[in-house]
Amino acid sequence: MAIANASSAPILTADGVPLKVSLKRSMRRSKIRALLLILPAFLFLFVVFILPIGNLLTRSVDDALVNWQLPITFKLIGDWDRENIPEEELFRALFVDFTTVNKFFIQDNTGSSVNISDSAWWVTVPPKGPYREAIIQINPAWGDAVTWQPLKEIVDRSLEDTGNEKDNKHNQQRATFDLCSELTPLTNATCSKLFRALQNWDGNSSPDEPIFAAVYKDLASAQKILTGKSSTRMNYEQPGWKGLIRTSLRAFKKIEEPPYKEAMIKANKRWGEMPFWESLVLMKDTFTMGYYLNAVDRRFDVNKKIQLQSEERRVYVMLWWRTLLISCLVTVGCLVLAYPVSHLLATLPLRYSNLLMICVLMPFWTSLLVRIVSWMVMLQQQGVINDALVWSHLLSDENRLPMMYNFTGTVIVMIQILLPFMILPIYSVMKTIPPSYMRAAQNLGAPPSLAFLRVYMPQTLPGIGAGVILVFIVAIGYYITPDLVGGKDGRMIGNMIAYHMQKSLNWGLGAAMGSVLLGAILILYWIYDKLVGIDNLKMG
Repeated sequence: MAIANASSAPILTADGVPLKVSLKRSMRRSKIRALLLILPAFLFLFVVFILPIGNLLTRSVDDALVNWQLPITFKLIGDWDRENIPEEELFRALFVDFTTVNKFFIQDNTGSSVNISDSAWWVTVPPKGPYREAIIQINPAWGDAVTWQPLKEIVDRSLEDTGNEKDNKHNQQRATFDLCSELTPLTNATCSKLFRALQNWDGNSSPDEPIFAAVYKDLASAQKILTGKSSTRMNYEQPGWKGLIRTSLRAFKKIEEPPYKEAMIKANKRWGEMPFWESLVLMKDTFTMGYYLNAVDRRFDVNKKIQLQSEERRVYVMLWWRTLLISCLVTVGCLVLAYPVSHLLATLPLRYSNLLMICVLMPFWTSLLVRIVSWMVMLQQQGVINDALVWSHLLSDENRLPMMYNFTGTVIVMIQILLPFMILPIYSVMKTIPPSYMRAAQNLGAPPSLAFLRVYMPQTLPGIGAGVILVFIVAIGYYITPDLVGGKDGRMIGNMIAYHMQKSLNWGLGAAMGSVLLGAILILYWIYDKLVGIDNLKMG
């Protein structure tokens, strides 16, 4: 009986803890340590990769900015019959949306929450004041100190002395942007007048006229920025919106009372044209697939049916095909040039292969811009290459080759820049192939060419696969080289994404094109996996 009890008793560790419990604790600690080890890498990946892609996908369908600009118009436009020019009520709503700052003070100011029966929308704030009474009439909450205190806290935090004059100045400058971000959907508007006014406010008493004057003037400036951003979006839906709004805003200052319809049409006859009003119907939703359609030369009509853009606006599909063609040509060109170089690197004696490897790596030690400018000097019609061809009598002086600012120049320069990315993976695989395999094949009677094709080259396919996918993915998103040497015929889709992000500020379209590019790369990656197999890809 004692023996049976002893065998059923739990096995204990030296400190008296059951072995099973001790093992569970040890496993738990090991898992926690493993998670802590990968946590920094995961956070880095999340911050620099997952979040930006999520932001990209969100911006590509976000149409909230124009809803901020035209809340009353979009609330009313759903009732428009779309058969005739809108009546006075819709003209009045559009006029108020473009000329007042009321939307910034009203709580329910976008989308379906807008209440057009609220008289606050129609309160007129005198451009030269007084401002306090009018703004409180729009929303009585702005007469309470509690409403202003969060804004006061932003100012107070920025005024905390950090001991560094440069940092103090930066914090105060940042606060002027943060104030406007609290009041508007804009991140690039500054509320410097409000910042200075809130500095002198005690934070408890009801704000006086100077603070209301400051907030009105800052928001009036923000309204101009918002109008400009919204008109860019509207202009892409219907060409002419941007110019229509820019010219009309000057005329709107002279309109003091209704009827607005006649006055607006008199200011610009395009207010009486149906296409401009129909395009507003397409923009009234907070989320849209219109940017994706624009990215492939399509658009919604007023009935939400997909149709082709007008012929003069069909440019993106051509750019997509050109980008794919250039990427394929560059990839093939790099492969053709890289394979023999990689073979030399792998088979030459060490002293020669090291010298050749330095030549391969040297482009990485030189600025990309310097390399591109060097090619610009070489490829121009009076450049080194054309001069050499003329000197060798292969070309006449009158028939110099045009290799700059065109398709040809883009392909040549991109091949040279991306060539090392093809050489290194192939070389790293070739270096691991024993030379004895080729000798054995030849000893068995195979000629050198057959031995190479049947024995050597199949073993290099993993390196070829790695180089091809690396070069192709880099090439398909390239935009610096095409921008400098491509001209009109060498422009790629990456150039248009950069243009919309930096110049036209149509971030929605730029994000949609970036998302399409990302999707295309993932599809091509999937096809590559099916045909070649990612498991066969090696980097050495």
